Amino acid sequence: MTILKAHKKLSYRSQIFFYSLLLIIIPTTLLSISSATRSISEISAEYNNSMAAIVNQASLALDILLEDATKIADMPLLSDDIHKAMVTNYRSDYLSYARDSTTFRNLFKQTNRLNSNLMTCVFQSRYGYNFDYNILNARQLGRIQENIDNFRSMASRSPHHIYYAPLQSSTYSITSRNVLPMLKVLYDGFDYKEIGICYAEIDLKPLEKILISSRSLENTVLIYDTEGSLTYSTDPSYLSAPDQHAALLSSLAGFSASLPEDGSIVTRKITVGGSTWLVNGCRNKTTRWNILQFADNQVVTRAYLNNLLSHSGIFLFSLLLGLFLAVMISGRLTKSISRLCQEIESAEIASPDDVSQTASAGRREAAYPVSISQSACGDNLELQKLVISFNRLYLRLADSLELNYHSKLAEQKMKIQMLQFQINHHFLYNTLNTIKSLVDLNHIPQIGQIAVCMSDLLRYNLENFPIARLSDELEQVSRYLTIQSIRFPGKFLFDCSIPRSLMDFCIPTFTLQPLVENSIEHGFSDKEEDCYISIGYSLDESRLHLLISDNGCGIPEELLREIRAAMARESDGEGSSSPVSGRRHHSIGLFNVDQRLRSYYGPEYGLTVESRTGEGTIIDITLPRKG
Repeated sequence: MTILKAHKKLSYRSQIFFYSLLLIIIPTTLLSISSATRSISEISAEYNNSMAAIVNQASLALDILLEDATKIADMPLLSDDIHKAMVTNYRSDYLSYARDSTTFRNLFKQTNRLNSNLMTCVFQSRYGYNFDYNILNARQLGRIQENIDNFRSMASRSPHHIYYAPLQSSTYSITSRNVLPMLKVLYDGFDYKEIGICYAEIDLKPLEKILISSRSLENTVLIYDTEGSLTYSTDPSYLSAPDQHAALLSSLAGFSASLPEDGSIVTRKITVGGSTWLVNGCRNKTTRWNILQFADNQVVTRAYLNNLLSHSGIFLFSLLLGLFLAVMISGRLTKSISRLCQEIESAEIASPDDVSQTASAGRREAAYPVSISQSACGDNLELQKLVISFNRLYLRLADSLELNYHSKLAEQKMKIQMLQFQINHHFLYNTLNTIKSLVDLNHIPQIGQIAVCMSDLLRYNLENFPIARLSDELEQVSRYLTIQSIRFPGKFLFDCSIPRSLMDFCIPTFTLQPLVENSIEHGFSDKEEDCYISIGYSLDESRLHLLISDNGCGIPEELLREIRAAMARESDGEGSSSPVSGRRHHSIGLFNVDQRLRSYYGPEYGLTVESRTGEGTIIDITLPRKG
């Protein structure tokens, strides 16, 4: 009991070490199981990797074999004599045909010295004349012509106008070999017209050597052509007696058809008749043939099961003991942690304003009731240190958040005030000049009307801050249009379709008038009559849209893009040092209103501008519906 009481005051690291001493009786068992499992996994992984490497090597060998052999098809592009022969109609000039045939054979011999895998080659010109190499007899030439007739359409439809036909058995001297027929449609490099056909038979012996050398008793390599037919097998029984392996071949054919076009290697296990087979395959990019290698997976599976069964008893015993110890240790660990979590969840976090008031009274620690008591950790030394560090971190973080909160608040208020009190001095100058002109000319009633409207405009702008009713904003617009109508008699027509139910809706002051002013100053600058301004609205579930439209000259497309981009930067928080570079007075009203709305309601609200040159502009003021 004394030992148990003493170890409770130790650190958790010491407690875990104490309990781990109990596992000394079972380390050998655990290590043996772990070692056996790891060795089986490594053997299985190495076996899979070796099979995949063989498939990849076979695909690369096929690419290299065909890359060297198919260079013969480029002869018409590399030799002017060959190109001329391919586009010449000899008709009765058999002497020239014989001379060119000799030239062909000489070039073939030189080419074949560098590439001994090319068994036979025939060039057939667009006029049907043949230039051949290594043709032993007329029977062989007839078989080649039959292949050309059968595969020509397939080569024409292929992406690169080249087709690799299924493997065929050809007899050269006394040796029978598997050859790969290749047919390529040739085109003139100048006018891209067809100039003939290149037919070649490539010896597959080098590839067969690689495949046969990689074959063992447990694995077999198969090749499927572009038609999905089995064309080669390292085990002849799959070709000579396919009925004996019908079920397996059917599954392998399905796997072959599912291989990706990019040539990546796919590994899969298939089960046929109670037997599991490990299959690797890839699609050769040159021939688009599918190369498969498969092996019976029972060897690896049997070794794994035998090893696992031999250690199953020890494993189960060790598992039960490990679970018991894990539950006991985790219970000890999580008990104090659970108490600490409950303490944190039950704590209340003060708002920045409450923290400021409490801190100003000289009670800094009391301003942060989220601080956690060390008693919640019990006797655990590590958690006690954690709580101390947490409380210190929280004090520093809270101080930083408080400072940032008040800084942002002051900055926001300053920004709103600065934007609110911006006044278009051009409008004041124009209005005063109008009054002066009317006074100089004669005494007419319009002077008094302008003075009253001007006085009301200034009084409204100074006294109403920061929110006003929609009806007051519309009255402000009416005063402004009265002054403009006196300046330009008969030029403007104003229409407002806002219902009485929305008149008490509250919006930031000086929202509508700058936008109407912007339409008059810029939209109607080149228009002397039939100027129309409308203020409408629309409602959806959560927003109110106030629509200000005019039939003015519109905003040029380039300027409109700049205005939208600048508004987007402001919405994303990037800010904008000026509305639009070089065109400040053209867009200051838009930016003034848009920035004030975003600052007051949030970045999802503000202005949307639509305009077409020569047709007019529509400004959508988006506000929260609840005002």
